[in-house]
Amino acid sequence: MTTPAPTHAASRHAAQPRHRRRIDRTWHWHVVLAPLAVLWSLPLVMVIGLSLLPTSNPQTTAFGLLPAEPSLRNYVTIWEDNPILQHLVNSLLITVPSVALVVLLGSMAAFALARLRVPLKAVIFGVLILALILPMSSIVVAVFKILQALGLYDSRLGLVLVYAALGLPFAVIVIRTSFLAVPQEIYEAARIDGAGRFQIYWRIYLPMARPAIAVVVIWHTMMTWNDFLLPLVSLGDNDLKPLTLVPLAYRGTFLSQPGALFAILVLISLPIVAVFVLLQRHLVNGLSGAIK
Repeated sequence: MTTPAPTHAASRHAAQPRHRRRIDRTWHWHVVLAPLAVLWSLPLVMVIGLSLLPTSNPQTTAFGLLPAEPSLRNYVTIWEDNPILQHLVNSLLITVPSVALVVLLGSMAAFALARLRVPLKAVIFGVLILALILPMSSIVVAVFKILQALGLYDSRLGLVLVYAALGLPFAVIVIRTSFLAVPQEIYEAARIDGAGRFQIYWRIYLPMARPAIAVVVIWHTMMTWNDFLLPLVSLGDNDLKPLTLVPLAYRGTFLSQPGALFAILVLISLPIVAVFVLLQRHLVNGLSGAIK
């Protein structure tokens, strides 16, 4: 006697309890996270809303979050009357080389600490961790003195080198953790096949560390692009100042125009959002690897 095959309706009925259990396990997380997401998004909504606030009609609605009559005039004003493009290029000329140096030098140092015989590995790793704890405000005077002594004050190159030095500890720690997750047998097999250490680093380990590198790129881009203190201390020429100093440089002009000031803040944030969107698929894997 043959057993009848289960019908499609029966299989669908059997799958419903599993789906219901899955919803039952996750609904309480949505109850907690949904209000937090709304709360954390309020400052972003407020900044975007006030950037659309026209000077001719400064009336707001929705508890002061949105303008009564939105207008793009503030963006047109700051773009026409101020060298926003020049400051944007300055930010790119500081951020991009700094990120490239951090990724290249940090990945090399991480490979050495992960796979090569380096004396005092534990001491070096401890120093890197201590460097992460050091607040930036505590080294501003020292950075100013060093840049003056090296003739790099009031230059973009000086800031690039400072940011690269500040970003290396985090990069080395994160990328080293990713390299340690690669089996030792892969390194040994490549050595047996005649590959040099640099070939193993460049062709095997570096491509496998893309999620960790994405974390480093996002973190260091945010740190460099959004920094206000070091450019304020290290740059005196207005033609060299990055975009983050624009609100300070034009505070007198925009003191009576809050919409223009918030429009500048939105422009400062857009590149960071773009970098995060481009690299977000690697971010979770990189962070999980760093935690391990």
